[in-house]
Amino acid sequence: QKDRSFHYLPYHTESGFEQTFLSEVLTFPELESLGLEVYYNGDRAMTEFKIKCYKKISAGWRYVGMYTPDFLILQRRDGRIHKAMIAETKGKIYANDPTFNDKRSFMETEFVQQNNTAFGYKRFEYLYLEDTLSETERIQLTHESICTFFKEA
Repeated sequence: QKDRSFHYLPYHTESGFEQTFLSEVLTFPELESLGLEVYYNGDRAMTEFKIKCYKKISAGWRYVGMYTPDFLILQRRDGRIHKAMIAETKGKIYANDPTFNDKRSFMETEFVQQNNTAFGYKRFEYLYLEDTLSETERIQLTHESICTFFKEA
């Protein structure tokens, strides 16, 4: 699957969990059959894909920080991005960080909903994976999420 993943070489992943996720995803036959591309995005110094996150409060919105997701899985049509799955792999030790949880909540609700509404179709999806899942559960959830999101109805 060397033609399905690139961004920069060599990858500088921050955890073994990120490396495992990438290795697993690259084995999925849907990468080729659905024309998917996988990008490692987790190196904040190398990537430009970052999202400003906010938290809804009674008086409006409060900025909670910049979010750099770990992976992007893209599908193109006519050379342009048609769909994008934003994937986050998080170790249990970091999963309960309040700042990250605010960003995760924003991604799962506001970001996905508002952008899909703006584009008029389900263009974005967010996949959160924690290392507390068993290998079988993690692979199954990832595979099902990719197939469901990228296959046309």
